[in-house]
This record gives sequence, C-alpha cells and structure tokens, in this order.
Amino acid sequence: MTRLLLPMAALALATGCWSAPHWPEAGPADRCAASSLASDQPYVVDVAMPDRTRTALAWVPPGPGPFDVVVNLHEFRAEPLRQAMYSGWQPFAQAHGVILVTPDGKSATWNAGPCCGRAQEQDIDDVAFLDALVARIDAVACTSGRVLATGIGNGGMMAERWACASDVPDAVVSVGGTLQLDACDGRRPIPYLHYHGGADSFIPADGSPGRVPTTLPEGRYLPVAHATAAWTARNGGGAATTTVDGALTCSRADGRAPTVSCVIAGGLDSWPGAVTSTVASADPLADATAGAWAWVTAAWDAAARPAPAPSAEGVPAAGDP
Repeated sequence: MTRLLLPMAALALATGCWSAPHWPEAGPADRCAASSLASDQPYVVDVAMPDRTRTALAWVPPGPGPFDVVVNLHEFRAEPLRQAMYSGWQPFAQAHGVILVTPDGKSATWNAGPCCGRAQEQDIDDVAFLDALVARIDAVACTSGRVLATGIGNGGMMAERWACASDVPDAVVSVGGTLQLDACDGRRPIPYLHYHGGADSFIPADGSPGRVPTTLPEGRYLPVAHATAAWTARNGGGAATTTVDGALTCSRADGRAPTVSCVIAGGLDSWPGAVTSTVASADPLADATAGAWAWVTAAWDAAARPAPAPSAEGVPAAGDP
C-alpha cells in the first residue's frame, strides 16, 4: 500500500498549483439538462469551514440529471486523486452517470473516533465538513438526493462515522476500516456493506493491534463483529445467513435495510475488484465498485417500492411480489 508518500497530484492540490477548474458558486440555469459541468477532469471544490478551507475533487458525468452522488474517502496517508483512480470509481462514475466526490482529509487523515492521526489529535469535525461538501455539490449540480458514503481503511471508518452521525449518507460501503464508535445511533436504516481482508495487518478484522494509529487501549481497534452488530441493530436485521463463493464469504442480515459483511480469504487491505486486487469469486460483490453499486442501488429501489396491496383475504393479490 502507498501510505507514506503523497503523490505529486496531492502536493499540487495542496499548494494551489494544479490547473484544475474550481467548482462554481452557482450552476447553469437548467441544471438537469445535459450539464455544462460535465467533464472528465476533476473540479477542485473549496468548502469554507469555521477554522479553515477544506478541499475535494469532483467529477460530473455527461448527460442529463439527476445524478446520485458517491463520496469516496481515501485511506490513512493517501489522497483524493489516487483514491478515485485506485478504486476504479472515477471511470465507473463517468460511465454510469454518477457524480464522484473525493475529499481531502486533514493531513491525509480522518477523525473517525479514536483513530486516526492528526485529524483525531486535533478533533477535526469531519462530519460537518462532509455535510457541507455535499451541500456545495447539491447547490450547483443536478443531484438526486441519494448519497453513498464509501472509503478504505481510515476512510472506511470515516464513512461509517459520518453515516452514524448525519442523515446525509443514504448507504455505506466500507473497505478494511470499520465503525470505531460504541454504537451507531442514526435515525433511519440504510444499506450497509463492509469488506475486510482475512490477512489485513493495517486494521485487523479481530480488532488486534495493527499498523494504523489508534488511541484505544493497547493500540487495538473495535473489530468487524462490533460494526456488523451495530449496523444490524440500526437496520432492524434478524439472524444472518452466510454464503461462500470462492475467496468471498459474506454474512447477510435482512431488515428495514440490508446489512452485509464480507471477508476475503487471505486478502490484505486493498480495494476488492481493483486492477491490482481481484478476488477469486463469481459473486458480484467481489467488486467493491461496480458490484457494490449494483447492490446499493437495488437496495434503494427495493426500499422505494410501495408495499403490495392486500387482497380481500388479507394476503397479497395474485401477481404481487
């Protein structure tokens, strides 16, 4: 994993030397027509926070809106452009009509609770930043109101914290970094999907000490099982069922929203389905971008369908699902 050195694109973004356009203050007159914002180059989005200006990159796809929004959070000591490309989300979003937003963490870290680094040490309010960032996108682009929070490692932890503390995210897909709060007290159920490598040494699945800093006792983390239990409780899920397909083992609990946790046999902390991290499985969820997005949108669509009307006998009429 490239965790210690920031690529030149990150340095250019931080110093203001990159020539990418800045996100406008207002959108076109008809924001939902084929957008004049569409570009295969990223915008730099400036977000004024009380103590500093934060930044993100945003790509707007071609064609008419509205567009769903994906907020993709980088790992510990990484940066937005690398995350967009490494995860495969940038080309996928452009091809599938999704606005992709990749924010920059404080000193390349996120305050995900007792983890990690400078953001946690300075008690940076990353929840407020991410809320304000989505509001900036909504104010200019033609958005659907549906937001996926996703990320890897420290970014996966932050995606979970954000979704627990805010009503902005409508689904979570986290990779290699789980909930580091005692509970997830969000007011509504949302689809939750987590991936973890069985051999991840950066943030081990069992919560044992790893290679990403935490202030929990003895350098431990809250394990994957804790996150799965917290999200199952929030989503009103029952007993989980387990499926095994090649290297991918997934535990699934249905409820008011689905909760799924997948373990990759022998896997390290890497993005499932990325060019450098293919998973030996035919399960669509083996791809944490295309497969996970299909799963999330199917869950959203299922939640939006009205319940079947009862027949005279109080059971669904013939032909109802």
